[in-house]
Amino acid sequence: MKSSLRFTAVLVLLSLLVRTSAAAEYTVEPWSSGILTAEPAAASVVIRSDGELEKAMEALGMTGPLPGADFGNQALLLIIPGEGTGGIIEIAGVTPGAGGALEVRYRVRSEGPAPGGPAKPSYPYLIVKLSPAPGADAPVRLIDEDYVNTLSSGTGLGQFREYTNVLLQAENIRIREYLPLDKGNMWTYKSETAGGNSEVTNTVVSESDGWSVFDTFFGVPGVGMKITSGGDILVSSKGGIKTFYNKDAVFEFPKKPYTTPAGVFDMVMVVTVPEGGGFWFRDVYAKGVGLLMHEQNSGKGRAVYTLAGASVGGMKYPRAGDRPGPGKD
Repeated sequence: MKSSLRFTAVLVLLSLLVRTSAAAEYTVEPWSSGILTAEPAAASVVIRSDGELEKAMEALGMTGPLPGADFGNQALLLIIPGEGTGGIIEIAGVTPGAGGALEVRYRVRSEGPAPGGPAKPSYPYLIVKLSPAPGADAPVRLIDEDYVNTLSSGTGLGQFREYTNVLLQAENIRIREYLPLDKGNMWTYKSETAGGNSEVTNTVVSESDGWSVFDTFFGVPGVGMKITSGGDILVSSKGGIKTFYNKDAVFEFPKKPYTTPAGVFDMVMVVTVPEGGGFWFRDVYAKGVGLLMHEQNSGKGRAVYTLAGASVGGMKYPRAGDRPGPGKD
């Protein structure tokens, strides 16, 4: 990795590209950047200690002297778009977001004229200093400003290749009642995968031309989602638009409640792909709340995401007085 690194210590260059930004009591200042010719062994992350910084530097192949960081009073934010398209990352703005989050908007600008032949992948990264350090419980959300501003009907991403169709039954139009996509809605899930247990949060941070744009959708950045007047669920990113469910997907509206750590929900919709072949999944939605649980089996093993908490339409889950369980029908 180190031999593939073209590193620029940014105190001079980024001072021209990144303006110090303020949001509430936070300021953002350039710290360092670089461009890798191989996909980095790291992801965007808030760095809060010398140990975390050392791990990030190793993953990026960074060597040599770097500016100091006063951890405790400050934190470092590593931004890696991960598209492999090169360019220079610029901070577009910093604003307070839903749930006490700090939303950092960025753009990736081209380095120069397009090459005559096929472009070789390159991976820019940017490290900025956040002052003061966000609280350990305060999420920091990265938003690709170019994606949010240009997303429209006819551009976008496919999430999972297995999700290639829509629900065709007459009750399709009801899907929007089970998948509220208003800006500011936020869902936090307990994640159980072959890689271990963790927590993931999906937040709708912007709306554009009928699309609701997530900061990340189960770890995938720059995802937009839209429900058409016919009840089709569309998912979009830079890779193109696809429908969310394939033709084998079936749905039902069971009468019994479904229990998660976020509460007990009576009005649910279950979408499944029958077992068989190399892929199976089940999604459980609650009316007015959204996705309660997603589980799947694939070549990568079994994965389960269970709703632990949410803020939807001004309502917080679990609600006061709820006695949530581990998550079951």
